[in-house]
Amino acid sequence: MKLKTSALALIGLMAAGQAFAAEQTVTFSVPGMTCASCPFIVEKAMSGVDGVMQVVADADTKTAVVVFDDAIANVDGIALASMAAGYEAALVPDADNS
Repeated sequence: MKLKTSALALIGLMAAGQAFAAEQTVTFSVPGMTCASCPFIVEKAMSGVDGVMQVVADADTKTAVVVFDDAIANVDGIALASMAAGYEAALVPDADNS
């Protein structure tokens, strides 16, 4: 009986943790994107982070819009992935970044 109760408690905690996770959309400034292939490199690097669901990079605006699960990924990890690919990325302070 004790094992059954512990298992149920664990399942409840796991479900509660999922409830607090949220999809986040943020915009990064990526000033190093200067050519047509740069956005593809940035998108590939940022998309490689676990929890990242979508990346749209644009060389014209020098930005990358990233949708991610904040229970798995975080802004710092996504920026580091871009930096590792050779493109510095900084979070754009904006009311839409939540």
